[in-house]
Parts: sequence; C-alpha cells; structure tokens
Amino acid sequence: MKHKADLKRDLKIGEIGEKKVHPFLKSKFKQAIVNNNDQNKFANFDFRNENRDLWIEHKERYRYRSTSFNTYFFDEVKLNRFKQLKEENPNVRGFIVWTFQDCRKIWEVDLDDTHDDGETIKWYAEHQRRDFGKGYKQHREVINVFADETMLFDDFEFN
Repeated sequence: MKHKADLKRDLKIGEIGEKKVHPFLKSKFKQAIVNNNDQNKFANFDFRNENRDLWIEHKERYRYRSTSFNTYFFDEVKLNRFKQLKEENPNVRGFIVWTFQDCRKIWEVDLDDTHDDGETIKWYAEHQRRDFGKGYKQHREVINVFADETMLFDDFEFN
C-alpha cells in the first residue's frame, strides 16, 4: 500500500509534468492553451483552447521509456467525455499526449477503433483492477492505444 507522502509526491510530479508540457502544447498547436486543472482539478482533459474545440489530455509516464509498452493507456471516461464533446460540436478535436523518459508521444482521439480493413484494431477497451497510484487496487475501464498508432510529439504538425 502506498504511503500518503508517495501519493502527494505522484500528484506533484503530475502537476509539474503539466507545467512542463504546457509551453510545448502552445507551440505545437499555435494558439493559446488553457490548463483546465486551474479551475477543476478533476477535469477529464488537462488542457483546451479558448474556443473549446481542441481538448488535450497529458499522461506523465516519467518512470518508463516509450519502448516499454506496445500500448499506452488512458481512462475510458476521457473517451466518453470526448464523445459528448463531439456530439455537441462535430468539429471538436482531442489529443492524448504521453510524456516518457525518452520522448513524448501524441495520438489524435479516434472514436473508430478499427482500421478500414475491418480487421486491424487501433485501440481497445479493457477492464483493469490494479493500483492506479492511490495505494490500493481499483476497478477501472481503460483505453489501450497501440503504440504504432501514436507519433512522436516532435514530428507532429497541427493543421
């Protein structure tokens, strides 16, 4: 079981990660990016633009190299929230950014989990029961995005 000091440390590291990635997001997306956590610590997406048609979630994975996994995950509630945003505004776009020890990766949220061939999947939902950083096992639904569906943040160009 994690100690409360460890939890506070992990939360602080996540907050520091958001502060570090924020200027890179502004530069890559070429517009003002607002940190949603300034207003709501539990926002489904950490960042958005002022028009609210661009939403970005940042996942700090400082303990791992990007090559450690063949999928990168985030909570399914974020995908569900993106679906709601898309229903409200069909032009809305969402991105997940993972920061690893060796690089940053980015994925544009795609509600279609299967490629055009109808067989190859891009991502899948999975039920997990493990410690998600709170010191005890929890049940959660996560979305696993295949690593080869993501791209290096440095190579990403927003248009």
